[in-house]
Amino acid sequence: MTIRELLTPVFYYRVAALVSFLIPVAIAVVAICLAQPIYTAQSRLLILLGDDYVFRSDVDGAAQGLSFDRAQIVQAEIQILSAKELRVQAIRKTGLAHAYPALANEPHGIEKAAEQLSKDLVITNIPQSNVIELNLRNRDSQAAADLLNTLVKLYIERRRLIFEQSDLSLVNGQRDQLNNRLADVEAKLLDFSVQHGFGDYPTELATIQNQQASLASQIQVLDQQLAARSGRVSVLSKWLKSSPPEVEISNDRGRSQQLEDLTRSLLDLQNQRRQAAARYVEGYPLIVDLDRKIAEVQAQIRAAPPQQVVAVRHGVNPVRQQLDTELADSVGDLTGLRLARSQAARDLQVVTLRLAELVKIGPEYRELVRQRSMLEAGFADIAKRSQATGLADTLAKAKANVRIVQAADPPVKGSSGRMVLLLAGLAFGVVAAVTVIVVSAAFSDVMITPRDVEQKLDIPVVLTVSASEHAAPRRPPQGGSGVRSAFLGYDEAKLVLRLLSSVAPGPGRVLQLVAANGGEGVSSLLMDLAVTTAKANAKRVLLVDIEPSVDLSAIEVLAKSGVSLSHVAADRIGVKGLPLHVTLPMGVGSHAMSETQWETFFREARQHYDVILVDNPALERSSASLIVAPLVDMTLVVIEAEATRAAVARNMIERIESATGEVTGAILNKRGFYIPRAIYSWL
Repeated sequence: MTIRELLTPVFYYRVAALVSFLIPVAIAVVAICLAQPIYTAQSRLLILLGDDYVFRSDVDGAAQGLSFDRAQIVQAEIQILSAKELRVQAIRKTGLAHAYPALANEPHGIEKAAEQLSKDLVITNIPQSNVIELNLRNRDSQAAADLLNTLVKLYIERRRLIFEQSDLSLVNGQRDQLNNRLADVEAKLLDFSVQHGFGDYPTELATIQNQQASLASQIQVLDQQLAARSGRVSVLSKWLKSSPPEVEISNDRGRSQQLEDLTRSLLDLQNQRRQAAARYVEGYPLIVDLDRKIAEVQAQIRAAPPQQVVAVRHGVNPVRQQLDTELADSVGDLTGLRLARSQAARDLQVVTLRLAELVKIGPEYRELVRQRSMLEAGFADIAKRSQATGLADTLAKAKANVRIVQAADPPVKGSSGRMVLLLAGLAFGVVAAVTVIVVSAAFSDVMITPRDVEQKLDIPVVLTVSASEHAAPRRPPQGGSGVRSAFLGYDEAKLVLRLLSSVAPGPGRVLQLVAANGGEGVSSLLMDLAVTTAKANAKRVLLVDIEPSVDLSAIEVLAKSGVSLSHVAADRIGVKGLPLHVTLPMGVGSHAMSETQWETFFREARQHYDVILVDNPALERSSASLIVAPLVDMTLVVIEAEATRAAVARNMIERIESATGEVTGAILNKRGFYIPRAIYSWL
């Protein structure tokens, strides 16, 4: 957003903004005229740091005192000065008629005066000092000084009563009460110890905790030993089961009987073989069978063991005897450990129950001990204070830690606050003017600048045509304001033609302008565009005039302007000296056309003209633009600045798009420039 766009609403809504600015300023001027002088009386007090702000547990100062810092002391004094009771007393002593004469005859005048005094009285602490400054405003200078001095005197008396209160009988009563409570707590502690069986609770608790830890450690050791003994018994039992009762002690060995039998069989077979060989030839079945048997016996001899055990002697297994002995010892140890572990577990259970009991009663015991300690400390402190209270009262009564540095004098000059009222009026006026401009611009439904069109319609502004207040319109108004007219120059027409060429590169390009309301300048813009295109670019231009109003056709307007016209066809008029043709009024009466006829018309027109400009009636009067929208190359909507409503324009765009048309952009027509020319040029 540029500075020009920011300043345009300011100058456009300048009347409303100026009125909004002048109203607060006028009110401020009236208030200045009615304002009366107000006098401010001033007094200052010096706060000295004394014993009033130190708390001590005894009078002789043996114990460390607790004191406030400077800021806390000054704040305490300010709170005393701000007390409502003190204000009421000061007003009564000064006199209500003298302090606030306007409230003297009203009901509850004292309460209202005290409330007004709290607003008129300003109490401040001068930085980095112990000085309090009091400022009291009043319409009467003498009343302001008298009321402030009276308030200071009453404050000094009141703070003395606050800091010097002491009662010896009250201290002695507190001491006796603490003594009785201490005796009750001691009796409760004794009964509690006897009931739960301990002399000293911390010692008993520590002893039981040590026993519990010792027993837990003992059980842990016994568990480890039991695990070791159980494992040993298990292993020994397995070894004992796998160990035989008797083992071989010795054996005797001799020649194998099998080997001797096989040797004798071999000798017999060999003897039979020799006899058979003597009687039969080699290969005889008997000889072959004997050879086979000899081979088998020889194989058996080779496989037979050379020796065998003749005698074996057995005896008792000594390893089994040792395993049996060790197993018996381990079983005995395991039984003993189990008994010891059971006893330790029982002892641990007893100790744990005792510890749980002590833990359970611990909070109650500690609460009793805490009460006793607190009561003992409180009793000792009260006993000391009881003896020293009389002396402390005597020493504190004569002390005063406040000094009047400056008493209030009647002020000579008053302040009316006229400059503050004037500045406030100017500030409120500026805020009101800015608010009016912002609200008016935000809620306005008309469009003033191209930025308004783009934001509210979401389409780009192709062209902005300035309004000319002094030129008469080319056509009479058709329902619009009709006050201003606009002319399309050569550069603007060239820009529109370039845009049309980019959308439809080939010859026979068709452009239509559509407006939502009559009188927004569609016909004037198209007339300027047609003439400029025909003159400057020497292109064949056809201006299609669709459903014009009565006596407002394009041909009649050209004729009234003094242009020479001639018939070039049955339905068209030509402008002499220019390649510009204008159709007779189309779309109404005998010239009504269907959508198919419109398609044929534009198809033939594209063949004979370079540019076809379609002048449609306003959408509020006719829907012809919706029928033509799908047949043209580019549709531009015309928005009249400060006249066309955004909602109406959006509805027009939606209707064109629903008719399968496409809105390329907008032309902001009759735009006014409200920024002065010198400022606008400088920006």
